[in-house]
Amino acid sequence: MIGGTSLFGGRGSIVGTLVGALIVGVFRNGLALSGLELLWQDFAVGVLIIVAVTIDQWIRKISS
Repeated sequence: MIGGTSLFGGRGSIVGTLVGALIVGVFRNGLALSGLELLWQDFAVGVLIIVAVTIDQWIRKISS
């Protein structure tokens, strides 16, 4: 998903996962600093993860 680690296994790295966690953390921190309510922060992070999974699946389909 985020950082290159797929839910379906077989690829990804620890460094990629750490970078993905950093991206989510910075994204959440930015939302908090902007004053967004916690509910909407969670919603935005969920949308970010859904977009990451969609892009991952699209890339897998193209490369196959």
